[in-house]
Amino acid sequence: MINKIHITQVSTLNIAKKYHKKNKNRSIDISVSPFCDFVTWADCIGNEKIKLLQKNRLSSFQYFKNILKEMFLIGINSNYEIASSKIETKNIDNVIYSYCSKKNFNNNGEFYDTNFNYGSKKNSKTVWFLISQDNYIPKKIFNTFILYKKKKYFSLYYLFHSFLKNIFKKNFFHKFNYTYDYSKICYKFFFSKLQNAHFNLYIPYENRPHQNQIIRATKKISKKNKIYCYYQRAPEPLQLEMIYKEKNIDKLYVCSKIQKNIFIKYFSWPEKKIEIINSLKYLKFLNRSSHIFLPYNIENSKFFLERLEKLQHLKKRSFNNYKISIHPLNEKSKEHLHLKKMIKINLIKNKNKPNNIPIILGAPGGTASEMLDTVGKVYHICDNYLDIFSQKIWKNVKVTKISDSIYEYKKISYKFLLTNGNKNNFYNLINKNKNF
Repeated sequence: MINKIHITQVSTLNIAKKYHKKNKNRSIDISVSPFCDFVTWADCIGNEKIKLLQKNRLSSFQYFKNILKEMFLIGINSNYEIASSKIETKNIDNVIYSYCSKKNFNNNGEFYDTNFNYGSKKNSKTVWFLISQDNYIPKKIFNTFILYKKKKYFSLYYLFHSFLKNIFKKNFFHKFNYTYDYSKICYKFFFSKLQNAHFNLYIPYENRPHQNQIIRATKKISKKNKIYCYYQRAPEPLQLEMIYKEKNIDKLYVCSKIQKNIFIKYFSWPEKKIEIINSLKYLKFLNRSSHIFLPYNIENSKFFLERLEKLQHLKKRSFNNYKISIHPLNEKSKEHLHLKKMIKINLIKNKNKPNNIPIILGAPGGTASEMLDTVGKVYHICDNYLDIFSQKIWKNVKVTKISDSIYEYKKISYKFLLTNGNKNNFYNLINKNKNF
């Protein structure tokens, strides 16, 4: 079974790369098209597309549904505006393209980015171009542009206008969708505000289509502008969305040797473009033993409850002392709150000896790596081979199958999956790369 997981993952990687190559030959922009964005943990076109490619099928109900959804959602892409402080762009050295919400601003309007552990008042020659995730605009803004929606509404006119603009273009479906349209909006505002500037661009990089459009805009402004991308997430079993696409990137920073090796060997990144640094985001991991981490998306609550009960029975341990963790974006989700309640009712009442090994349900994200670097061991309940660690890829992780869809990961090397940093890391990095 462990070998089957590895074979499936390598086969899927090869299928994905072949699909990318085929689309590039058809002049499709694979770095922006949602059909080439294989985010396996999300409900999206790319996730459904890779499933179809694995099965050598052309379509499915869920795939068709996601395509229609992407088309329809173009209607919410109207009414974007920019809020900013007074910025003389000719005098800047660095631009940081990132995200913001109300919690990132203090009472004085200073923005603090947790990905870089850096604030907007620290350096007047470093400015921020931020994508607002909640449309909050502080009364005071320092060294910052904020892209936000002035009003939230659906515009049928905007949708129809976008349809007419794309209907006769080549590769219509790759362009007439929310993802592509939103990426073009980000490009337009970024270029208009920074077109007279020379700068180094920094991005907390996840190969998102809108990030790749910003990279294009930066190079269009000036070919001398440098692109420094930082992969801020902790390692995940199979990061299909990180397959190399954007050649304009000058440097991708990763935070461990094993991560660098995997990006080169499996995701086709040129070795000269990758550099290892200490983490800018994670200054210190919290020891979160005795935690159950709920999945980002819940497709079948019964599956997780049955497997948790099976794990409890096989290990003869109690989960009484466990805390149940919900992703911050799902804290108000009825589905997640219901699953949390059912776990407490059905499982946290056992008289066996207490356990403290963390348990992850569904796609693990970077949480499994975090637990391995702190606790050293973690249980994972999952039925998707693409979301399970392969010990043939991750050489310092031992994978043991406990039961159907239940796995144990154990760290077998002193080497870290992700190296922690300190608060001065980003300051030192921008000084090191200063070239204007």
